[in-house]
Amino acid sequence: MENEYSANDNTLFIPTKKLKIYPDAMGVNIKANGKGTSQFVFTIPDYLNFINPETLRLRFDLEFSGRGCPVPNPSAACSSLFRHARVQTQNGLNLLEEISEYSSRVAMEYSYAQDEGKIHDRELNEGLVLTKNAQNLLFWDAQPLPSTGITAGLGSKKVAISLPLWSGILGVDASVLPVAALGGCKLTMETNTLKKSIKLALDSKKGKGTTIATAVLATAWSNVSVEHMVDLDMTGGDSIQSNYQVGDAIYYDVGGVDTLIGIVVSVGTAAGNKFILKVKGNVAQSTNGPALAQGTEIYTKPIDRFEGFTAPANIVAGNGNASISTAITEGAKKIDYTITDLEMLVEQISPPDNYVSDMVAKINSSSGLVLNYKNTTLHKVNLVGTQGLLNASIPNTAQRVYSVNAMPLASVDTYDEDNLTAVPDNIEAYQFVINDQLIPDQKVPLSRLSMTPAYVEQTHLQELRKSLINSGVFVKSLQNAEKNFIVGRAVSLFGSVSNITKSDLSLRLEYGAATFQKTLNVYVCSARTLIIRRNEIDVVV
Repeated sequence: MENEYSANDNTLFIPTKKLKIYPDAMGVNIKANGKGTSQFVFTIPDYLNFINPETLRLRFDLEFSGRGCPVPNPSAACSSLFRHARVQTQNGLNLLEEISEYSSRVAMEYSYAQDEGKIHDRELNEGLVLTKNAQNLLFWDAQPLPSTGITAGLGSKKVAISLPLWSGILGVDASVLPVAALGGCKLTMETNTLKKSIKLALDSKKGKGTTIATAVLATAWSNVSVEHMVDLDMTGGDSIQSNYQVGDAIYYDVGGVDTLIGIVVSVGTAAGNKFILKVKGNVAQSTNGPALAQGTEIYTKPIDRFEGFTAPANIVAGNGNASISTAITEGAKKIDYTITDLEMLVEQISPPDNYVSDMVAKINSSSGLVLNYKNTTLHKVNLVGTQGLLNASIPNTAQRVYSVNAMPLASVDTYDEDNLTAVPDNIEAYQFVINDQLIPDQKVPLSRLSMTPAYVEQTHLQELRKSLINSGVFVKSLQNAEKNFIVGRAVSLFGSVSNITKSDLSLRLEYGAATFQKTLNVYVCSARTLIIRRNEIDVVV
């Protein structure tokens, strides 16, 4: 890939103009997949003649709702919101590029193509949130400390996002696109599910909850009043951040079963700088409740925050109690987001007359105007079994291939987990079979990648680096390879391509004590050629 830091020594002046393009359905709010309108279409008209994809951006306002301070998955920032992208000619007759599982494709490269400058740029423009500090979250108002008191839900902020496209023909590494020769261009995108695209900044799920500082007797819950609440004294004091919010259902473990305690009505303080959760218990009137020993972990369940918590019969706002009523209302809220004021920012280019004349001459010739670009095709393969030697047959048909990158993702998405990137899960080795050859000629060892701390084998890093570079990634960081695990192989060198269709393409993965079923997302980066003639457009794959 060309060094993006190299100086531009071209002194030719090219007039440009920044323009806004609005979606075909203007004024429609975009929601997560399954929550409302989840698809939008942009048409880049042919009268723009030439555009510069390097500066093309999707611009929109993004606002979240719900508890737990949801933010875009940091593995791909706001690119995680999108599941599918398709680029066609305006008449829809020619498919130029299709990117399935768009968010995972972005996440595959995201961490490897970053340095400190890129991280800051993504925080400013792409909605990247890396902090867990509830007083400094981009999409949320500052949450008070327990010493100040929390008695209501947290307010959200509407944030302006400027997002590049990860595309071979409309992305930041693409060449100038003659949309006039194409008869216009159309971009269709579809949003992702909330499980794929959202993470919670306030993490109080099991294993990350807070423990009881002072034991609570079973009799403390027993009271004739329906408004009765119990103060839980938590460890840490009232000057620490609370990862609990009003409306959170809280649980404790009883023999491996998540047992409901009640709903958080407020978070506050008591004498001695204590951190207090005021809880309306899931207990009938004049009935003993759970006995909570000192050191008992109190935690929330992510599903309650994502899907909303419906209070059971014992949790009611008796006698019109306003604080309990607020907690029940907040608890029922589901995590969601809304994209508003969506628009595309494009840069129109006015090249010299001789450039346009040459292009027209090529279009009118028998060979036509030829444009080459990189395309990434997804093949999804369900792995049969979890442990031992697993063989994945990859149904590749592309003949001009740069590299193959495989991500062994969990087959089932989990609430508040990173469902866009893969983890080693006790993998021991891998090896490709390409054109009836074992590639590399020895297995790539990975057994120490699942250790704590992880030991990343140098063979794996070098194979991965070559594969990403061949895919067009300017690799700036190889840190934390165990958190974004990719099995990669460059099938050619120095920007050339290779035909790997002479026999079946497959990947052999050896797992030890693996813990979950996997689906292999295999991204094959290949060359595509767009040929434009006077009366036809061909895409050669």
